[in-house]
Amino acid sequence: MAHTVPNSFDSLACSTVNSAWGALTVEVLARLGVESFIVSPGSRSTPLTLAAARNPKVEAIPVLDERSAGFFALGLAKRTRKPVALICTSGSAIANYFPAVVEASMSGTPLLILSADRPPELRDCGSGQTIDQLKFFGDYTRAFDELALPEVAPPMLAYLRQTLVHAVGQSLDGNSGPVHLNFPFRDPLVPQTDGSTVIAGETLMAAATVMTRPCESVVCGGRLDAVAVERLASHSYGLIVVGDQNPSEGDEAFADSVAMLSRKLGWPVLTDVLNPLRGHAGEFSGLLTHYDALLREGLDPALGSKVAAILQIGALPTSKVLRAWLADLDAVSFLLSERPQNLDPLHRVATVLRGSAHTLVEYLPHSRVEPGWIADWGAAESAVADRIDARLESVGDLFEGKVAWLLSRHLPVRSAVFLASSMSVRYAEYFWSASNRAVSVFSNRGANGIDGTLGTALGVAHGGRPTFLLTGDLAFLHDSNALLLREELKGSLTVVLINNNGGGIFEHLPVAEMEADFERYFATPQSVDLAQLCIAHGVSHSRISNWAELVAAIEAPVVPGIRVIEVPTDRKADRLQLAEILMP
Repeated sequence: MAHTVPNSFDSLACSTVNSAWGALTVEVLARLGVESFIVSPGSRSTPLTLAAARNPKVEAIPVLDERSAGFFALGLAKRTRKPVALICTSGSAIANYFPAVVEASMSGTPLLILSADRPPELRDCGSGQTIDQLKFFGDYTRAFDELALPEVAPPMLAYLRQTLVHAVGQSLDGNSGPVHLNFPFRDPLVPQTDGSTVIAGETLMAAATVMTRPCESVVCGGRLDAVAVERLASHSYGLIVVGDQNPSEGDEAFADSVAMLSRKLGWPVLTDVLNPLRGHAGEFSGLLTHYDALLREGLDPALGSKVAAILQIGALPTSKVLRAWLADLDAVSFLLSERPQNLDPLHRVATVLRGSAHTLVEYLPHSRVEPGWIADWGAAESAVADRIDARLESVGDLFEGKVAWLLSRHLPVRSAVFLASSMSVRYAEYFWSASNRAVSVFSNRGANGIDGTLGTALGVAHGGRPTFLLTGDLAFLHDSNALLLREELKGSLTVVLINNNGGGIFEHLPVAEMEADFERYFATPQSVDLAQLCIAHGVSHSRISNWAELVAAIEAPVVPGIRVIEVPTDRKADRLQLAEILMP
């Protein structure tokens, strides 16, 4: 039977060396499991752009602004846990990816940056739209490769294929993150239309053969030191502390693994909002979510004095109160991470365990569990949770912290939420209730910036579950260009936008006392009519005036597209309300 040449090669006709190079690049990446290409307009990148647009195996999404493109790709990669490819032209276009690449690097999110470039003879000689793109992102990428100029000789096609195979592997293996490939192209950039070919489609088919699909492999590897694991299991009075985690094994599997660790060790689990555990609370007999308030009011010495060991999984939670308590604790520490990174800003004497929670469960023997240890912590958690819930229930005025609390109780089951940095993530840490709603939680807490908040949330929503973004007005406005993605979004994003006319986080810092300069240089209020901004982009907008309206908006049937729910609050009143609720 004759073999049919795939459309990805036929449609470009392989009429130039560049078109063949681009077609082979996209085809190989598709066979390696890369499904999405985020493309920004430009001339030099034409061979890559047309190849992505015409390959039926992949989705090619055009995004005008490379900065928004980078964060959209980041969000999509966070949700799928697979590398997403970015394509840009030569010159300063690549610089707009930098904030997203930094976040991807620090959060361990796989990206493939495919930058087009001028050929060597047109660099550093005054040629237009040319900058030095070699190793542009420095140490923020896991690897960099400058591709050779395109050739269609079989050895060169094999070289291109294997470079791509290794690039995808480097974006995923062990320490996942961004990889940068720089593609120089000479003219002509556009395929010829005279019917001529420089290479047969069958030849490209053969050259695209790959023997692996690394994007579909599940990496739960790592061999743990048996002596270290034995030391961990020797402690009866310990705590498991889980911070920001987007686990490679998926939400439910991660929750199951941590629950089994808790049962084997007999230790309660203290969990930040930025991991799956608060959405799978039924797996645990001792899940602590109100640790910040519990420590503020003064922990029972009978509990605190007994803590002999801490197992930290991933980064530490955001709470400064918790970090200060851990720093003063006379306990041995164990740091579990799949990635080779320093996760201890407290610089404790600690044992590093390299592997996943799943791996540790398999290595860990059942320990002698101390009766009542989890129950005592659970009783303390329940008391403070009841007190905070009662206080939040009684708050009548619109208060940013209650928005996070209500979201945790009314979001659709198995939806997703993206938490903006600054106060949004902090209020969620304080007040996000434990439940069995199985809501997936995402954030950009690698670098903790507000950059790309809206674009990343759109990437999470694209092709995924109904998604909600909790953000402040400044984080939203900082990335409002991402609203241009409205027509490309396949999914639903509800933006719950706290409009307190400025940077609320600065109200909690000492600089707030410097009245003469505070509002203009730190709070930086922006007089933007958010309704008109949404109208200009064809986005649905509503403004909330009471809690019943907010709950109704959250629980409303999900519809495709972007909608913005504006919740006006007073940031100075919010600061006072927060202190009152957290007060013992």
